[in-house]
Amino acid sequence: MGNEKISSEEFQKFAELIHRISGIYLKDSKITLLSNRLSKRVKDLGMKSFDDYYDYVVLENKEEIIEVINGISTNETYFFRHNPHFAALFDVIIPEFISRSHFPLNIWCAGCSSGEEPYTIAMLAKERGYLNRKYIRIDASDINTEVLNLAVHGVYEDKKFRETNFNYIKRYFKKLSEKRYLIDEEIRHSVNFFRFNLIHDSTDKKYDIIFCRNVMIYFDKEDQTKVVANFFNALNHEGYFFLGHAESLYFMDSRFKFKKIQEAPVYYKE
Repeated sequence: MGNEKISSEEFQKFAELIHRISGIYLKDSKITLLSNRLSKRVKDLGMKSFDDYYDYVVLENKEEIIEVINGISTNETYFFRHNPHFAALFDVIIPEFISRSHFPLNIWCAGCSSGEEPYTIAMLAKERGYLNRKYIRIDASDINTEVLNLAVHGVYEDKKFRETNFNYIKRYFKKLSEKRYLIDEEIRHSVNFFRFNLIHDSTDKKYDIIFCRNVMIYFDKEDQTKVVANFFNALNHEGYFFLGHAESLYFMDSRFKFKKIQEAPVYYKE
């Protein structure tokens, strides 16, 4: 295969497959992105065309779909992203639970990417004296196995610290090179990472707090409604649900109640 670009027909086939498997909705404007992300894999496997690769994925090696999902689901994030959420969590919500002797708290970061969000929660919990299984247990999931692998190893470039106070870098990271840092072992071992498909997987575990920030934008309206309903069922009563700061359930039929806690919009299960 040379430098061929994916055709409109090939794009539609892959887009439908990706949506069916993961719920990720690719607009037509993503054709160049998909072509660039898949072309390397096609070449590495010695395929002659995108059509050959599609047949390989669907007919011969269904595990290869994980490679496809990995290729198109990578997203950029960083530590302490949108701090008002964390302020609401540690200034108001967690003290509220602990005052009612409701612990340990089960927290789930869904769509955690390379782990910056759950590790931010773990660092803040350490600062407040909550980082032990008596008080807080943190789960974190993503559909992308590559970013989960990065999260488990806990090595980050300095660009991930653009919203991070220097004192946190000093206390919780070891400098490996000019731009690479390893997160503290206690923080790393405090988070349980696992692969989870928000569209097709289910959990019997109940959570008190769920973060799913900047993930809904990848789904269409029907799948958004399904995922939000699943989160509602996964929450304990009086639990809290965090979306990205630009996301909202305003136009969605859900059973969540809206709350404003300090500067953070939050959803609540009565």
